[in-house]
Amino acid sequence: MGGGGTYYDRDVTDKTQRTSRGFSTVAEEKLSRDRADPALRPYKRKIICNNKSPIVFAFDVTGSMGNLPKIIYDKMPMIAGQIVEQGYLDDPIVSLAAIGDILCDEAPIQIGDFALVRNLDEWLQRIWLEGGGGGHAKESYEFTIYFYARNCEIPNAETPFFIITGDEGFREKLLATDLRERFGGEHESIDSQTVFEELKQKFQNNVFLVHRYYSGADAKIVKQWEDTLGKEKVIRLGSDLAIADTILGIFALVTGSRTLDEYLQDMKNRGQTRERIAEVKKSLEPLAASLQGITRSKVRKPSVPEKIEIEEKEKPEAQPQKKKPGRL
Repeated sequence: MGGGGTYYDRDVTDKTQRTSRGFSTVAEEKLSRDRADPALRPYKRKIICNNKSPIVFAFDVTGSMGNLPKIIYDKMPMIAGQIVEQGYLDDPIVSLAAIGDILCDEAPIQIGDFALVRNLDEWLQRIWLEGGGGGHAKESYEFTIYFYARNCEIPNAETPFFIITGDEGFREKLLATDLRERFGGEHESIDSQTVFEELKQKFQNNVFLVHRYYSGADAKIVKQWEDTLGKEKVIRLGSDLAIADTILGIFALVTGSRTLDEYLQDMKNRGQTRERIAEVKKSLEPLAASLQGITRSKVRKPSVPEKIEIEEKEKPEAQPQKKKPGRL
């Protein structure tokens, strides 16, 4: 279920087509650009969206993110299909953005126009996975944030979302010289915290980081993001292959279309494994608790939800498992 097909111009990549690195050869081929697309440059650009549910999906494409951007390509039909099929969002539209480092990358800010969810491949294939970064546990998330805070208009937004996938921290100040170079026009130096506050106000506080573990400095990085967005808005990603389930869960919980148990049931219905359900449950529990008015200290430790059986079951011998669509 929700494999793409009806709701996307291609179907989700089957598990059997996945390489040992977690992504398909199709993703590797389609995301093989060797230079930036000038149309994604933010210089003197503004974007406008009149839909009820504008979504910005900004993902870090520096080297430390490994293969996650290619996995996102494989998973996009599932994300699009489930948003529509399950009714998690009304009138959704998506702007894709790629994040690098302004200190060393050729294309550290790549911004796509808003597009219908079924048409996102055009923009995905225009993104350059530069694979750079400065190696200082900081990337230029704040510059992408600045663009959407100042140069993006969403006048009819009812349930907007801004979701970042990344593993590193951000710099605390944006200098006027850098802003003029990247965006054109007149700008003043500004603290990153001020820019984040502008973005949170515009997106009705639905600004999230789906955080990929960063070896050696993870605790410091997570604290910076939690201090900025709020602890419940920093969602710790389990395995890279759980990225789609985790993002869909954010939509389902925040809009109130599902409780956590109901969302986990959706996962089970689309054929996800016991292990995947358990890791996504762990990632989303703090957010679910905050939406119920429960402090994080009162969140139950991961346990079997009442509506879903995810415990180990005895498997019948010589009983082949039937393949289920949408299982990733």
